[in-house]
Amino acid sequence: RLEGAKMNEKTRQAEDLVELIEMDGEEWLRYKSFPVNVALLRGTYADEDGNIVMTQEAGTLDSLSIAQAAKNSGGKVIVQVKEIVQNGTLSARDVKIPGIYVDALVIGKPENHWQTYSQEYNPSYSGEVRVPVDSIEPMPLNARKVVCRRAAMELDPNAIINLGIGMPEGIANVANEEGLPGLKLTVETGGIGGVPMSGTAFGACTNPDAMIDHL
Repeated sequence: RLEGAKMNEKTRQAEDLVELIEMDGEEWLRYKSFPVNVALLRGTYADEDGNIVMTQEAGTLDSLSIAQAAKNSGGKVIVQVKEIVQNGTLSARDVKIPGIYVDALVIGKPENHWQTYSQEYNPSYSGEVRVPVDSIEPMPLNARKVVCRRAAMELDPNAIINLGIGMPEGIANVANEEGLPGLKLTVETGGIGGVPMSGTAFGACTNPDAMIDHL
């Protein structure tokens, strides 16, 4: 609002990326759009026409919107997948990025195509199976857990809660360990319900009830 996110003389001499405007009697910050030259995305499988499914992914995120933004800007869309399969193999209902938006495919080597930073593949993250929640390892008893446990005491029964990255991640683990009833935990990556993970698996949920593009 005051400096337009410009930290030094070079950025102050550049074009403004944000401006203060008034709309309906209220002040707003308007962030100017910019072209998307290249979109780097990933999926599970692609067919020969470039249609992408994400059946083994921990989230679909905004992949379709990003691909559309790149194509609208005249940019390129490159998608890394586990494998390319024959046309007609993939269910149309499972396709998250149509091939009309895809310019190139890259087959990722297993060591470069982990589902999360901490696990190569966990089917309970992608909603393919459900696992007993007592199989989720509790947090070690430390200062972080004490803070998360105290925060969990403030949760209302049957509340819908969105957890952010950082300290809030641990609240899901504590709530699961304590067996708090009726909570519906969500993360902005699109997981609704289940037990949101933390650390390098943040963004994934064990046993999600639903997975949407973005919350």
